[in-house]
Amino acid sequence: MPAETPKHLSSPLPSAGGAKQHWSLDVAFPVYAMAFTEDKTVLLGGGGGSSRTGVKNRLSLHKITPATRSFDLVHEYELSKTEDAPMSVAVEPTTKTLIAGINSAVDKLKEGTNENLRVFEYDDEAIKYIKQKQTITSVNEDHYQKVATFSRSASSSSSEKADEKSSTQSLLAIGSTNSQLSLLTFPELEEVFPPIEYEGEELFDVDFNDDTSLLLGASSSKLCVWSTKKAEGESAQEAVQVIERPVLKKTLACTFRAAKFGRHSTSTNLYTIVNASPSVRSRKPGPGEKKSFVSLWDTKTWTLKKTRTVSQKPVTAFDVSDDGTLLAYGSSDLSVGVLDAVTLRPILHILHAHDFPVTSLKFNPSGTLLLSGSADNSVRVVEVPSKEKRGGSSTSTLTNFLLTLFILLLAVYIQRSYGEDLLKAAGVA
Repeated sequence: MPAETPKHLSSPLPSAGGAKQHWSLDVAFPVYAMAFTEDKTVLLGGGGGSSRTGVKNRLSLHKITPATRSFDLVHEYELSKTEDAPMSVAVEPTTKTLIAGINSAVDKLKEGTNENLRVFEYDDEAIKYIKQKQTITSVNEDHYQKVATFSRSASSSSSEKADEKSSTQSLLAIGSTNSQLSLLTFPELEEVFPPIEYEGEELFDVDFNDDTSLLLGASSSKLCVWSTKKAEGESAQEAVQVIERPVLKKTLACTFRAAKFGRHSTSTNLYTIVNASPSVRSRKPGPGEKKSFVSLWDTKTWTLKKTRTVSQKPVTAFDVSDDGTLLAYGSSDLSVGVLDAVTLRPILHILHAHDFPVTSLKFNPSGTLLLSGSADNSVRVVEVPSKEKRGGSSTSTLTNFLLTLFILLLAVYIQRSYGEDLLKAAGVA
Protein backbone atom coordinates (compact mmCIF):
# COMPACT_ATOMS: atom_id res chain seq x y z
CA MET A 1 0.00 0.00 0.00
CA PRO A 2 1.35 3.47 -0.89
CA ALA A 3 2.11 5.59 2.14
CA GLU A 4 -0.76 7.93 2.98
CA THR A 5 -0.16 11.56 3.92
CA PRO A 6 -0.50 11.77 7.71
CA LYS A 7 -3.64 13.66 8.76
CA HIS A 8 -1.97 14.99 11.88
CA LEU A 9 1.69 15.50 12.68
CA SER A 10 3.28 17.16 15.68
CA SER A 11 6.68 17.63 17.23
CA PRO A 12 7.52 17.72 20.95
CA LEU A 13 7.46 21.19 22.42
CA PRO A 14 10.85 22.51 23.60
CA SER A 15 11.69 22.30 27.28
CA ALA A 16 11.30 25.39 29.41
CA GLY A 17 13.88 27.92 28.31
CA GLY A 18 14.75 25.88 25.22
CA ALA A 19 16.08 28.02 22.38
CA LYS A 20 15.40 25.64 19.50
CA GLN A 21 12.67 27.28 17.38
CA HIS A 22 12.44 24.80 14.52
CA TRP A 23 11.21 21.25 14.08
CA SER A 24 11.08 18.50 11.47
CA LEU A 25 8.10 16.41 10.31
CA ASP A 26 7.81 13.29 8.14
CA VAL A 27 5.06 13.89 5.54
CA ALA A 28 5.54 10.42 3.91
CA PHE A 29 6.40 11.65 0.39
CA PRO A 30 9.29 13.45 -1.34
CA VAL A 31 8.60 17.20 -1.38
CA TYR A 32 9.66 19.08 -4.51
CA ALA A 33 7.61 22.29 -4.36
CA MET A 34 5.71 24.44 -1.88
CA ALA A 35 3.75 27.69 -1.61
CA PHE A 36 1.64 29.34 1.08
CA THR A 37 -2.07 29.80 0.43
CA GLU A 38 -2.57 31.65 3.74
CA ASP A 39 -0.25 32.77 6.51
CA LYS A 40 -0.45 29.42 8.31
CA THR A 41 -1.55 27.14 5.45
CA VAL A 42 0.97 25.65 3.04
CA LEU A 43 0.62 23.74 -0.22
CA LEU A 44 3.08 20.87 -0.80
CA GLY A 45 3.72 19.17 -4.13
CA GLY A 46 5.63 15.94 -4.65
CA GLY A 47 5.54 12.18 -4.87
CA GLY A 48 7.32 9.29 -6.56
CA GLY A 49 7.04 10.55 -10.13
CA SER A 50 6.02 8.44 -13.12
CA SER A 51 8.22 5.52 -12.05
CA ARG A 52 6.67 2.63 -10.16
CA THR A 53 7.90 3.56 -6.72
CA GLY A 54 4.57 3.04 -4.98
CA VAL A 55 4.63 6.65 -3.75
CA LYS A 56 1.58 8.66 -4.83
CA ASN A 57 1.97 11.94 -6.68
CA ARG A 58 -0.01 14.59 -4.85
CA LEU A 59 -0.84 18.17 -3.94
CA SER A 60 -1.65 18.59 -0.27
CA LEU A 61 -2.76 21.51 1.91
CA HIS A 62 -1.61 21.63 5.53
CA LYS A 63 -2.49 23.88 8.46
CA ILE A 64 0.42 24.88 10.69
CA THR A 65 -0.07 25.67 14.40
CA PRO A 66 3.28 26.86 15.80
CA ALA A 67 2.02 27.07 19.40
CA THR A 68 1.48 23.30 19.49
CA ARG A 69 3.92 22.43 16.68
CA SER A 70 1.06 20.79 14.79
CA PHE A 71 0.86 20.11 11.06
CA ASP A 72 -2.65 19.07 10.01
CA LEU A 73 -3.78 17.87 6.59
CA VAL A 74 -6.60 20.06 5.23
CA HIS A 75 -7.05 18.37 1.86
CA GLU A 76 -5.13 16.22 -0.59
CA TYR A 77 -5.45 15.95 -4.37
CA GLU A 78 -4.12 12.65 -5.69
CA LEU A 79 -2.67 12.69 -9.22
CA SER A 80 -2.56 9.90 -11.74
CA LYS A 81 0.02 7.18 -11.15
CA THR A 82 1.20 7.47 -14.76
CA GLU A 83 1.90 11.21 -14.58
CA ASP A 84 4.89 12.94 -13.04
CA ALA A 85 5.07 14.47 -9.56
CA PRO A 86 4.44 18.22 -9.22
CA MET A 87 7.86 19.85 -9.64
CA SER A 88 6.75 23.47 -9.21
CA VAL A 89 3.75 25.25 -7.71
CA ALA A 90 2.56 28.85 -7.41
CA VAL A 91 -0.46 30.34 -5.66
CA GLU A 92 -2.68 33.30 -6.56
CA PRO A 93 -4.46 33.86 -3.21
CA THR A 94 -6.89 36.61 -4.21
CA THR A 95 -8.76 34.21 -6.51
CA LYS A 96 -7.73 31.06 -4.60
CA THR A 97 -6.11 29.59 -7.67
CA LEU A 98 -2.96 27.50 -7.84
CA ILE A 99 -0.88 26.21 -10.72
CA ALA A 100 1.43 23.21 -10.79
CA GLY A 101 4.04 21.89 -13.20
CA ILE A 102 3.13 18.26 -13.87
CA ASN A 103 4.32 16.32 -16.92
CA SER A 104 1.76 14.24 -18.79
CA ALA A 105 1.90 10.43 -18.79
CA VAL A 106 4.66 8.79 -20.82
CA ASP A 107 2.22 7.52 -23.47
CA LYS A 108 0.99 11.10 -24.01
CA LEU A 109 4.58 12.30 -24.35
CA LYS A 110 5.19 9.67 -27.02
CA GLU A 111 2.16 11.02 -28.88
CA GLY A 112 3.73 14.49 -28.85
CA THR A 113 1.64 16.04 -26.07
CA ASN A 114 2.81 17.35 -22.71
CA GLU A 115 0.17 19.48 -20.98
CA ASN A 116 2.59 20.49 -18.26
CA LEU A 117 0.70 23.46 -16.79
CA ARG A 118 -2.20 22.47 -14.52
CA VAL A 119 -4.62 24.95 -12.96
CA PHE A 120 -6.60 24.25 -9.79
CA GLU A 121 -8.92 26.12 -7.45
CA TYR A 122 -8.82 25.59 -3.70
CA ASP A 123 -10.79 26.47 -0.59
CA ASP A 124 -10.90 25.32 3.03
CA GLU A 125 -12.21 21.92 2.06
CA ALA A 126 -10.91 20.88 -1.36
CA ILE A 127 -8.52 21.27 -4.30
CA LYS A 128 -10.44 21.23 -7.59
CA TYR A 129 -8.94 20.68 -11.04
CA ILE A 130 -9.84 23.41 -13.60
CA LYS A 131 -7.78 23.04 -16.79
CA GLN A 132 -4.38 22.29 -18.30
CA LYS A 133 -2.19 23.67 -21.07
CA GLN A 134 1.05 22.82 -22.84
CA THR A 135 3.61 25.62 -22.50
CA ILE A 136 6.88 23.78 -23.18
CA THR A 137 7.57 22.49 -26.68
CA SER A 138 9.60 19.46 -25.62
CA VAL A 139 7.99 16.06 -25.08
CA ASN A 140 11.16 14.58 -23.60
CA GLU A 141 10.21 13.09 -20.22
CA ASP A 142 13.38 14.58 -18.72
CA HIS A 143 12.15 18.09 -19.54
CA TYR A 144 9.66 19.69 -17.18
CA GLN A 145 8.28 22.93 -15.75
CA LYS A 146 10.95 23.70 -13.15
CA VAL A 147 9.87 27.10 -11.78
CA ALA A 148 6.76 29.29 -11.88
CA THR A 149 5.64 32.51 -10.23
CA PHE A 150 2.77 34.99 -10.38
CA SER A 151 3.32 38.74 -10.69
CA ARG A 152 3.33 40.56 -7.35
CA SER A 153 -0.01 42.23 -8.00
CA ALA A 154 -1.50 38.77 -8.42
CA SER A 155 0.30 36.99 -5.59
CA SER A 156 -0.03 39.77 -3.00
CA SER A 157 -0.70 39.00 0.64
CA SER A 158 -3.64 36.72 1.27
CA SER A 159 -4.85 39.16 3.95
CA GLU A 160 -6.09 41.41 1.16
CA LYS A 161 -9.71 41.00 0.21
CA ALA A 162 -10.37 38.76 -2.74
CA ASP A 163 -12.56 41.35 -4.43
CA GLU A 164 -9.81 43.99 -4.55
CA LYS A 165 -8.79 44.58 -8.17
CA SER A 166 -5.19 45.05 -9.18
CA SER A 167 -4.32 48.06 -11.31
CA THR A 168 -2.09 45.84 -13.46
CA GLN A 169 -2.81 42.67 -15.39
CA SER A 170 -2.01 39.39 -13.65
CA LEU A 171 0.92 37.58 -15.24
CA LEU A 172 2.42 34.13 -14.84
CA ALA A 173 6.07 33.31 -15.62
CA ILE A 174 7.28 29.77 -16.25
CA GLY A 175 10.82 28.45 -16.61
CA SER A 176 11.53 24.96 -17.90
CA THR A 177 14.46 22.56 -18.11
CA ASN A 178 14.32 22.68 -21.92
CA SER A 179 15.60 26.29 -21.97
CA GLN A 180 12.25 28.09 -22.29
CA LEU A 181 11.05 31.18 -20.44
CA SER A 182 7.32 31.77 -20.96
CA LEU A 183 5.19 34.76 -19.96
CA LEU A 184 1.41 34.25 -19.87
CA THR A 185 -1.62 36.31 -18.96
CA PHE A 186 -3.69 34.95 -16.12
CA PRO A 187 -6.23 33.40 -15.96
CA GLU A 188 -6.42 33.32 -19.79
CA LEU A 189 -3.01 31.60 -20.12
CA GLU A 190 -2.31 33.45 -23.36
CA GLU A 191 1.28 34.17 -24.39
CA VAL A 192 2.38 37.79 -23.92
CA PHE A 193 5.21 37.07 -26.35
CA PRO A 194 6.72 33.86 -27.80
CA PRO A 195 8.82 31.75 -25.40
CA ILE A 196 12.39 33.01 -24.96
CA GLU A 197 15.10 30.42 -25.57
CA TYR A 198 18.10 30.21 -23.22
CA GLU A 199 20.57 28.47 -25.56
CA GLY A 200 20.15 24.92 -24.31
CA GLU A 201 20.32 25.72 -20.57
CA GLU A 202 17.58 24.97 -18.08
CA LEU A 203 15.92 27.84 -16.24
CA PHE A 204 16.68 27.82 -12.51
CA ASP A 205 14.62 30.83 -11.47
CA VAL A 206 12.05 33.37 -12.65
CA ASP A 207 10.75 36.45 -10.82
CA PHE A 208 8.89 39.75 -11.28
CA ASN A 209 9.78 43.10 -9.75
CA ASP A 210 7.23 44.91 -7.56
CA ASP A 211 5.46 46.85 -10.33
CA THR A 212 5.50 43.89 -12.79
CA SER A 213 7.39 45.92 -15.38
CA LEU A 214 10.39 43.56 -15.34
CA LEU A 215 10.81 39.79 -15.47
CA LEU A 216 14.04 37.96 -14.79
CA GLY A 217 15.05 34.51 -15.93
CA ALA A 218 18.22 32.85 -14.70
CA SER A 219 20.05 29.92 -16.25
CA SER A 220 23.39 28.57 -15.10
CA SER A 221 25.49 30.91 -17.25
CA LYS A 222 23.50 34.13 -17.44
CA LEU A 223 20.77 36.18 -15.87
CA CYS A 224 18.57 38.19 -18.21
CA VAL A 225 16.06 40.88 -17.24
CA TRP A 226 13.21 41.43 -19.71
CA SER A 227 10.42 43.95 -20.11
CA THR A 228 7.00 42.39 -19.58
CA LYS A 229 5.66 44.38 -22.53
CA LYS A 230 5.75 42.74 -25.94
CA ALA A 231 8.23 44.24 -28.40
CA GLU A 232 6.63 46.34 -31.12
CA GLY A 233 5.73 44.72 -34.43
CA GLU A 234 7.56 41.50 -35.26
CA SER A 235 10.66 42.45 -33.31
CA ALA A 236 12.10 39.85 -30.94
CA GLN A 237 12.23 40.57 -27.24
CA GLU A 238 15.51 42.16 -26.21
CA ALA A 239 16.89 41.92 -22.69
CA VAL A 240 16.87 45.11 -20.64
CA GLN A 241 19.94 43.88 -18.77
CA VAL A 242 22.19 40.81 -18.94
CA ILE A 243 24.38 39.76 -16.03
CA GLU A 244 27.00 37.19 -16.95
CA ARG A 245 28.17 34.67 -14.39
CA PRO A 246 31.18 35.90 -12.41
CA VAL A 247 34.73 34.68 -12.95
CA LEU A 248 36.65 34.29 -9.69
CA LYS A 249 39.61 32.24 -10.87
CA LYS A 250 40.46 30.34 -14.04
CA THR A 251 40.37 27.14 -11.99
CA LEU A 252 36.83 27.80 -10.75
CA ALA A 253 33.55 27.40 -12.62
CA CYS A 254 30.78 29.68 -11.35
CA THR A 255 27.10 29.11 -12.14
CA PHE A 256 23.90 30.93 -11.23
CA ARG A 257 21.51 28.86 -9.11
CA ALA A 258 18.84 31.42 -8.19
CA ALA A 259 17.90 35.09 -8.61
CA LYS A 260 15.13 37.25 -7.19
CA PHE A 261 14.16 40.91 -7.00
CA GLY A 262 13.80 42.52 -3.59
CA ARG A 263 10.39 43.51 -2.27
CA HIS A 264 8.98 46.78 -0.86
CA SER A 265 11.84 48.47 1.06
CA THR A 266 14.40 46.44 -0.91
CA SER A 267 12.57 46.66 -4.26
CA THR A 268 15.58 48.25 -6.01
CA ASN A 269 17.75 45.27 -5.05
CA LEU A 270 18.43 42.12 -7.03
CA TYR A 271 19.77 39.04 -5.27
CA THR A 272 21.72 36.29 -7.01
CA ILE A 273 22.96 32.92 -5.78
CA VAL A 274 26.17 31.66 -7.40
CA ASN A 275 27.74 28.23 -6.86
CA ALA A 276 31.48 27.84 -7.46
CA SER A 277 33.43 24.61 -7.91
CA PRO A 278 36.66 23.49 -9.61
CA SER A 279 36.39 23.72 -13.40
CA VAL A 280 38.17 20.36 -13.68
CA ARG A 281 35.88 17.88 -11.95
CA SER A 282 38.58 15.24 -11.52
CA ARG A 283 40.69 17.56 -9.42
CA LYS A 284 40.15 17.61 -5.68
CA PRO A 285 38.87 21.04 -4.55
CA GLY A 286 41.40 23.17 -2.73
CA PRO A 287 40.62 25.33 0.33
CA GLY A 288 37.80 27.76 -0.46
CA GLU A 289 37.44 26.49 -4.03
CA LYS A 290 34.00 24.97 -3.55
CA LYS A 291 31.50 27.43 -2.16
CA SER A 292 28.30 29.35 -2.77
CA PHE A 293 27.59 33.00 -2.21
CA VAL A 294 24.77 35.54 -2.35
CA SER A 295 25.24 38.88 -4.08
CA LEU A 296 23.24 42.10 -3.84
CA TRP A 297 22.87 44.23 -6.98
CA ASP A 298 21.46 47.74 -7.40
CA THR A 299 18.86 47.64 -10.21
CA LYS A 300 19.07 51.41 -10.71
CA THR A 301 22.68 51.22 -11.86
CA TRP A 302 23.06 47.42 -12.29
CA THR A 303 26.15 47.49 -10.10
CA LEU A 304 27.25 44.87 -7.58
CA LYS A 305 27.00 46.19 -4.01
CA LYS A 306 27.72 43.29 -1.66
CA THR A 307 28.65 39.61 -1.70
CA ARG A 308 28.68 37.08 1.11
CA THR A 309 29.71 33.41 1.18
CA VAL A 310 26.93 31.31 2.69
CA SER A 311 28.05 27.70 2.25
CA GLN A 312 30.98 25.50 1.27
CA LYS A 313 28.64 23.42 -0.90
CA PRO A 314 26.12 24.38 -3.62
CA VAL A 315 22.93 26.19 -2.65
CA THR A 316 19.84 24.36 -3.93
CA ALA A 317 16.93 26.65 -2.96
CA PHE A 318 16.40 30.37 -2.30
CA ASP A 319 13.59 32.75 -1.28
CA VAL A 320 12.93 36.38 -0.30
CA SER A 321 10.33 37.28 2.33
CA ASP A 322 7.25 39.19 1.17
CA ASP A 323 8.29 42.34 3.07
CA GLY A 324 11.76 42.21 1.49
CA THR A 325 13.70 42.16 4.76
CA LEU A 326 14.86 38.52 4.81
CA LEU A 327 16.61 36.05 2.53
CA ALA A 328 16.57 32.26 2.99
CA TYR A 329 18.65 29.54 1.40
CA GLY A 330 18.99 25.76 1.54
CA SER A 331 22.28 24.06 0.77
CA SER A 332 23.42 20.63 -0.38
CA ASP A 333 25.35 20.45 2.90
CA LEU A 334 21.84 19.86 4.35
CA SER A 335 21.68 23.24 6.09
CA VAL A 336 19.14 26.07 5.99
CA GLY A 337 19.99 29.71 6.68
CA VAL A 338 18.34 33.13 6.94
CA LEU A 339 20.07 36.45 6.17
CA ASP A 340 19.24 40.12 6.62
CA ALA A 341 18.31 41.39 3.13
CA VAL A 342 20.07 44.75 3.61
CA THR A 343 23.35 43.76 5.27
CA LEU A 344 23.48 40.06 4.22
CA ARG A 345 24.25 39.35 7.88
CA PRO A 346 23.30 35.82 9.10
CA ILE A 347 20.24 35.75 11.35
CA LEU A 348 19.99 32.00 11.88
CA HIS A 349 21.63 28.83 10.59
CA ILE A 350 20.38 25.26 10.99
CA LEU A 351 23.24 22.83 10.35
CA HIS A 352 21.28 19.62 9.65
CA ALA A 353 17.81 20.59 8.50
CA HIS A 354 17.24 17.48 6.36
CA ASP A 355 18.90 14.18 5.49
CA PHE A 356 18.88 15.03 1.76
CA PRO A 357 19.55 18.44 0.14
CA VAL A 358 16.76 21.03 0.31
CA THR A 359 14.48 20.94 -2.75
CA SER A 360 12.26 23.92 -1.86
CA LEU A 361 11.79 26.54 0.81
CA LYS A 362 9.36 29.39 1.36
CA PHE A 363 8.57 32.19 3.81
CA ASN A 364 4.95 32.59 4.85
CA PRO A 365 3.32 35.95 3.94
CA SER A 366 4.00 37.54 7.34
CA GLY A 367 7.63 36.37 7.38
CA THR A 368 7.19 34.69 10.76
CA LEU A 369 7.68 31.15 9.44
CA LEU A 370 10.06 29.53 6.98
CA LEU A 371 9.36 26.06 5.58
CA SER A 372 11.86 23.84 3.80
CA GLY A 373 11.24 20.51 2.09
CA SER A 374 13.37 17.67 0.81
CA ALA A 375 13.22 14.40 -1.12
CA ASP A 376 13.80 12.62 2.21
CA ASN A 377 10.03 13.02 2.90
CA SER A 378 10.62 15.73 5.48
CA VAL A 379 9.43 19.27 6.05
CA ARG A 380 11.14 21.58 8.53
CA VAL A 381 9.21 24.42 10.14
CA VAL A 382 11.31 27.37 11.34
CA GLU A 383 10.00 30.16 13.53
CA VAL A 384 11.78 33.26 12.24
CA PRO A 385 13.05 35.64 14.96
CA SER A 386 11.04 38.85 15.19
CA LYS A 387 12.69 42.10 14.12
CA GLU A 388 13.32 42.98 17.76
CA LYS A 389 15.16 39.69 18.37
CA ARG A 390 17.23 39.52 15.19
CA GLY A 391 19.89 41.90 16.47
CA GLY A 392 22.49 43.58 14.32
CA SER A 393 20.10 44.63 11.56
CA SER A 394 20.61 47.94 9.84
CA THR A 395 17.89 49.50 11.99
CA SER A 396 19.15 48.20 15.32
CA THR A 397 22.76 49.04 14.43
CA LEU A 398 21.79 52.66 13.73
CA THR A 399 19.78 52.82 16.96
CA ASN A 400 22.73 51.51 18.99
CA PHE A 401 25.08 53.96 17.29
CA LEU A 402 22.81 56.92 18.05
CA LEU A 403 22.36 55.80 21.65
CA THR A 404 26.13 55.44 22.13
CA LEU A 405 26.72 58.86 20.56
CA PHE A 406 24.10 60.43 22.83
CA ILE A 407 25.75 58.94 25.94
CA LEU A 408 29.17 60.21 24.87
CA LEU A 409 27.85 63.71 24.20
CA LEU A 410 26.05 63.69 27.53
CA ALA A 411 29.24 62.65 29.29
CA VAL A 412 31.20 65.47 27.63
CA TYR A 413 28.49 67.97 28.56
CA ILE A 414 28.49 66.88 32.21
CA GLN A 415 32.29 66.97 32.34
CA ARG A 416 32.43 70.50 30.96
CA SER A 417 29.50 71.87 32.95
CA TYR A 418 29.89 70.19 36.33
CA GLY A 419 33.37 68.65 36.27
CA GLU A 420 34.96 70.91 38.89
CA ASP A 421 31.98 70.73 41.25
CA LEU A 422 31.95 66.92 41.04
CA LEU A 423 35.69 66.76 41.81
CA LYS A 424 35.30 69.09 44.82
CA ALA A 425 32.38 67.05 46.09
CA ALA A 426 34.52 63.93 45.82
CA GLY A 427 37.37 65.64 47.72
CA VAL A 428 39.77 65.42 44.81
CA ALA A 429 40.19 69.17 44.22
